Amino acid sequence: MMFMLPLKINSGWCACLLASLLSACTAGPDFVRPAPQQITWNAPLPHGGKVESLLHWWQQWDDAELTRLIEQAEQHNPTLDMAVAKLAEARAQAGVSDAASYPSIGASAGVARSKMVFGSQVLEQTQGSFGFDAGWELDLFGAVRRGKEAAQARMQAGAAGWHAARVSLAAEVAGAYVELRSCEAETALAEKELASRRATRDLIELRHGAGFASTADGARSQAAWQESASALVVRQGDCARQLNRLAALTGLDYAGLQQRLQARHGQLPAPQQIAFESVAAQALSQRPDVAGAESEWAAASADIGVAKAVMLPSLNLLGSIGVSRLLIAGGTTDASTWSFGPALKFPVFDGGGNSGRLKAAQARYDYAQANYRKTVRAAVQEIEDALVRLDVANRHTAQSRDALEHHRIVAQAGNVRRDAGMENQLDVEEVQRSAWLAEDALVGGQRDSALAWIALYKALGGGWQDEAAMEGKR
Repeated sequence: MMFMLPLKINSGWCACLLASLLSACTAGPDFVRPAPQQITWNAPLPHGGKVESLLHWWQQWDDAELTRLIEQAEQHNPTLDMAVAKLAEARAQAGVSDAASYPSIGASAGVARSKMVFGSQVLEQTQGSFGFDAGWELDLFGAVRRGKEAAQARMQAGAAGWHAARVSLAAEVAGAYVELRSCEAETALAEKELASRRATRDLIELRHGAGFASTADGARSQAAWQESASALVVRQGDCARQLNRLAALTGLDYAGLQQRLQARHGQLPAPQQIAFESVAAQALSQRPDVAGAESEWAAASADIGVAKAVMLPSLNLLGSIGVSRLLIAGGTTDASTWSFGPALKFPVFDGGGNSGRLKAAQARYDYAQANYRKTVRAAVQEIEDALVRLDVANRHTAQSRDALEHHRIVAQAGNVRRDAGMENQLDVEEVQRSAWLAEDALVGGQRDSALAWIALYKALGGGWQDEAAMEGKR
């Protein structure tokens, strides 16, 4: 139930109104941004954590096609379109909240025709009217201000969500591209191994026919060849799935994408000299998901102020002005009206609706605060994991490269000994397959290293704040 008390306009009322406006307070808590957390990273920092920029990250790789695919994905991806739509909705809601701080004005017009019968006398009349109505609720306890704060914070959260979607999309495209290229390289090695297994099988069959090899030797070589053929089919299927994944991410057709990627078939992209923001305290603030969680927390804080302000008195300034004309019995009468006055509303009883909404707002605040803490913890773990993953992958790649060099030396020596008649072809094939196995391990290490760099890029937020700052300067 609400009581409306009309007040007479006089100098005393104006003084009271001015005093109320000057002493107006904003209900609810003022949100205080959490201080940046000082993080001591346990994992080794690549490049010693030198301060560089994540901007143009993909230009630091030796593969221009990777950059073009990421740009293509950003132009034709439904996930980004959804994020853009959410941001547009948040901006529109911010405009709605801002409009609440202004007076509302409406116009009305109408014509009415009526007839009255008194016995044998008939009286017809026509009445036309036109007028304006205006109302303005003074923001005594900050309901509108808190609403604007909440809408602004949610708009910032929407922008952070859009940047988070961009970072995730770029990382996913790059990951699929790396997986595809490594799969192509591994498939080429698998084809070499299959050819070697076939040659070994044929040689053993010849030796078996000459009585120099047992039936078991022939069966063993045949089984090894079939296992290699099966492994090749599996790898070819993996490559096809990665190509499907890239096609879905970029919106390109399968055949066109396959032809487009032929130029660098089997060549893994590698960072020439990756640079990024120092992995220090600001690493968390660089992440759009952390910034978005903080903005949602701020919005929930402002919602408490809105819920509290609704439970307090409100003051409205109401006014109207209009003109009307009455035509009756051949005569015309004109009239004009106006009114202006304040109306003070007191919430008395609503069945617990307002208090329930306040409790709900406080619960949303607690949830947003807990979600922020959860997001920060997950971000710390993701960065730590990415650093560990990168360190392990780099060390594994270096060891695989050294092992491959030694296997190549052994394979070269075997070829020399075979040409000199000191080594048979079966032993040479076995040594060569060991070298290819070591090369396959190196390809896997290079793949893991590239994926680790991509994971670190995503974990550090993709430099989205710097991009936003640059866009603001344009």
